[in-house]
Amino acid sequence: MRKPRVLVVDDGTVYASLITERMPEFEVVDPEDLGRDMRLEDGAAALDFLDKNREKVDVLLLDMHFDLPEERLFELGEGASPRRTRRFQGIAILRQVRRRYPELPVVLLTASPDLSLVEAADELKSQSMTYFTGSDDIDALRIRINAAWQEASAGIEDSRVLWGSSAQMRAVRRRLSVLARGRMPVIIEGETGTGKSFLAERFVHVNSGRGGPFVVCDLSTVPKELIPAHLFGAVRGAYTGAVADRKGLFELAHKGTLFIDEIQNIPLDAQRQLLQVLQERRVRPLGAAREIQVDVKVVAASNMPLDAAVASGKFRPDLYMRLSPATRVRIVPLRERPADLEFLARRFVEQAARDADVEDLTGQVAEAIGLPLDVAVTLEVGPRDNRKRPPRHLELALPEPAWQMILEHKWPGNVRELQNVMQNIVVFTLVAAVDAVREGMPIRSTRLQVDPGLVGELLSGSAMLSGTGGEHGAGQQLEQDEAVIRITPGQTLNAVANSVEKQYFLHLYKTTGGDFRTMARLLLADENKGRAIRLRFNQLGLKVREISG
Repeated sequence: MRKPRVLVVDDGTVYASLITERMPEFEVVDPEDLGRDMRLEDGAAALDFLDKNREKVDVLLLDMHFDLPEERLFELGEGASPRRTRRFQGIAILRQVRRRYPELPVVLLTASPDLSLVEAADELKSQSMTYFTGSDDIDALRIRINAAWQEASAGIEDSRVLWGSSAQMRAVRRRLSVLARGRMPVIIEGETGTGKSFLAERFVHVNSGRGGPFVVCDLSTVPKELIPAHLFGAVRGAYTGAVADRKGLFELAHKGTLFIDEIQNIPLDAQRQLLQVLQERRVRPLGAAREIQVDVKVVAASNMPLDAAVASGKFRPDLYMRLSPATRVRIVPLRERPADLEFLARRFVEQAARDADVEDLTGQVAEAIGLPLDVAVTLEVGPRDNRKRPPRHLELALPEPAWQMILEHKWPGNVRELQNVMQNIVVFTLVAAVDAVREGMPIRSTRLQVDPGLVGELLSGSAMLSGTGGEHGAGQQLEQDEAVIRITPGQTLNAVANSVEKQYFLHLYKTTGGDFRTMARLLLADENKGRAIRLRFNQLGLKVREISG
């Protein structure tokens, strides 16, 4: 394993010499082309070196104070005196580095624990910093450099999670990595579709090392009067309808993790009980005389800031504090991290191509072109790349206008919406190619171009498909129609709703003779949206070929 490479930016020689002489586990980058002494003396030299040699640097070690002529200093801010600018020059350099290289880990150094540093810049509140005043602080500096390097060297994906390369998601990963190991509760805040449940299970629970189960509680699907029994359990006769003893989710999650989604929906009385369970690690089922010892790691999720619920009086302040808000994690919405879009889009295309239903389509196209049936499917973004491709390779080419639409889209459904869009891009593109092959049309290229019109339709239809309304909302008057729908119990209300929708779509498909334009006119009053109806048809797991057969 190679040593982390550290670039020192300092107008003095102390830190460069210290690392060279006392920390052999690190390699100091020698900017010899600038004639410096194992260091760079100012911000301009640092940026110039990084522009030419970014790949040589793992961690930037940046001093705070620079005693340099005024013309060699970066501006700190409007009205800052030369003395203050020298004193906090590290902040000015950090800002410039962050603009050009947001992913580069930086460790700040200062020889004095100056309280005014906290007031100097907001970015320092979450910035790694070491107060180095002597040899006793060498280990502190060593730990800071290693932590920064480990964070930066972590992959943008692992066996469980697609993180992306954005600084926001690296910060989320770092915080969750720490919180997963302890017994304290974890708060995860984020909009719908950002993957809160996925992260809780695939990262927090897995990394916690707890051998028990991962139990999910979605409070938005539980009637408020039943939430206490749902969480804490109940004995027979505890309430109307309690015909048998019922274990609560805390008891079911013993030695494991309990994920409480939409925790802001919990009634105030149940909040008091939840607070007691978290404090005492014991739960008393409704109507029971005994308490049950439970060892549960709680991950509480909300699609709104919980402090807002506290301020409005809907959430108990003492429960909020017990959930450890100081370590809460905010999952950044997709629109705030566009740098991750291309990476995620490529991965979702590759995942969709491995789906069992899509593999059949891929195989038919591959056979027509003369490729192996297990050909890899990848996404090509923007202008055509003429580099030689591997033989077992089928490209879905996304033209620049289509990619621009994706970049400009606000992604109200976040990562979940992007995954659905890319999955449908794969299906529609492959189906079009398969239909052409069946009509006897020759297809020889391993590059299939994605229809920009399809992309535009998928994005414009996302509001309707996510249930958030649209131009023709739920109140649209339909032609008179009757269908027999069989209601079967499901694990969640969403599962029941999907079952009902699937049955009705199947009914419409049969009554219209498989005419998606007619279905679009009936459902959306616009027969030109037939492709959107077929898209939803596929999402519900309905297969035209199987139904027709």
